[in-house]
Amino acid sequence: MRSILITLFALILSISVFAQQHPSYTQYTLNQFALNPAVAGLKKCTEATFGNRRQWTGFEGAPNHYFASINTRLNKADQFPKNFHGIGAYFSNDQIGFTDYTMLKFAYAFHLKMTRNYHFSAGIFAGVHQQKTSFASIRIRDRANDPALNEQDRQALIFPEVSPGVFLHNNKFFAGLSMYQQYPTRINEIGTKQNRLSPHYFLMTGYRLEGKTLNFTPSMLVSFATFAPPTVDLTLTTDYKNKISIALGSKYLNSGYATVQLNVGAGMRIGYSYEYALTELVRVAPSTHEIVLQFSSCHIDKNKIKVECPAYQ
Repeated sequence: MRSILITLFALILSISVFAQQHPSYTQYTLNQFALNPAVAGLKKCTEATFGNRRQWTGFEGAPNHYFASINTRLNKADQFPKNFHGIGAYFSNDQIGFTDYTMLKFAYAFHLKMTRNYHFSAGIFAGVHQQKTSFASIRIRDRANDPALNEQDRQALIFPEVSPGVFLHNNKFFAGLSMYQQYPTRINEIGTKQNRLSPHYFLMTGYRLEGKTLNFTPSMLVSFATFAPPTVDLTLTTDYKNKISIALGSKYLNSGYATVQLNVGAGMRIGYSYEYALTELVRVAPSTHEIVLQFSSCHIDKNKIKVECPAYQ
């Protein structure tokens, strides 16, 4: 009985996560490019980000998300450009229950200097998704007589991804809006049903309050999709001289989280988040862990002169 209940709960969680159709991130301020293609080339350097998010640890079939990205500015030689271009690439893999999602997409962004302090950016992601299913882990007594499982076991579906975005910023303020899965695609579910990839929207904003030694950055991420209620992440980040930062926040009041990020030097930054569920999941698997490792060429040049990047961390 216990194994049957675990299997049913895993199926419910998989369907629930699939309804969201896009991974969530706790450290969205350190991983802005994953949520908005207009961020590509925003900094005058090359930036590579790697991470892993393990959701509801200890629960069988819980979401496990790996991601990697790189983005850079094209015309780096121009010291004070009015307009410039950026490119990037993003890869991710989601393992959720019996389903495996892989995504590869490329980004282009155009950055326009509007005033002395403000830049406006517009970008687009274009790539592909791949969805694989494997029902080997599902406990079924008479598997041979279930045609739905036999026909779709290890089936792979490939569909396109088109996602535009815009971004507005200065050296203290940022706001961005991105629109994911704008290409209408229908994919098969178990049996004969079809599921349409729904458009997703992400609104991200924050403001940096600078002090002598401590800086404070309240930020917000609003996520919403068609026929689904919006969700809101609220975060307050405190950093000491851009060397160490601590953030506290809540993910749409369903969980609370704490984040520590360290600037270890040589353009390397590492962040760890611990998220604790405030819903019924607390009885089964309340903990979520996320680790992000970022490398940036925006640090020290050949003359040992520090280069200040338009970053918000």
